[in-house]
Amino acid sequence: MYNRAYFSLMKQLLYTDYLLFKRIFGTKLIDVSIEVVTVVAVAGYLLPAFGIDIAYGSFMVAGMCATAGLFEVFPSVMNLVADFEGDRIISFYSTLPMPTSFVFIRLFLNYSLSAIPIALWVIPLSKLVLWNQFELSSIHVPKFLVAVVFISFLYGALILWVTSYVKRLETINSVWMRFLYPMWFLGGFQFSWYVLYGFSPTFAYLNLLNPFTYVMEMIRSSLLGQEGYINYWVCLVALTVFIVLFMSHGIKRLKKKLDFI
Repeated sequence: MYNRAYFSLMKQLLYTDYLLFKRIFGTKLIDVSIEVVTVVAVAGYLLPAFGIDIAYGSFMVAGMCATAGLFEVFPSVMNLVADFEGDRIISFYSTLPMPTSFVFIRLFLNYSLSAIPIALWVIPLSKLVLWNQFELSSIHVPKFLVAVVFISFLYGALILWVTSYVKRLETINSVWMRFLYPMWFLGGFQFSWYVLYGFSPTFAYLNLLNPFTYVMEMIRSSLLGQEGYINYWVCLVALTVFIVLFMSHGIKRLKKKLDFI
């Protein structure tokens, strides 16, 4: 049975994480701003010159909002693996008076909560870039905020799950090239699920096994309206399932990997 002392300690650890994140928050905003401005400006101004609908700029705003937290998955996995092979600071946390599962839950919350403000920053920045092309009035604010939180939770859980499968730091690049990049790119970053369905129903149904499909469809339905995207609530349920699966399986594997059990 968990007691209040466990949660009090967890709160203190998360506050420490917050102070550390606060020091680098400005740098992270600059990094994501460069990526967002580049992609959104090209989609909103250059691609229409080639005949693509001018609304594609707003379409890509949603994609960048969903992707902002993903940019932190690769470096986070790399830092965790480096710690496992080096100082193993994480082993210190396992000696604290709380269940070992809380060590990984704290990491999950830290990564998830750090991704939320970065994703939110994409909206005002994109408005400045696109101006009249991007209508803020189309945003369903409650749905959008819930989407950002659940997407950030997915990335937090994904970090733990992916880390549990990385054997050595030298193989870390393969995580992005063989796993994360294909899932992200084929998950609808540049297209909607219904467009994919019109091209190939078989591939579209297979893509429902990809969590990024629900990430992209959920954020776009909350920003641009439900029409043309998978139902928002279906996406919410699907993401919840993926979060639970990644989280539970990742923690189980990491405990064995670090000899916590």
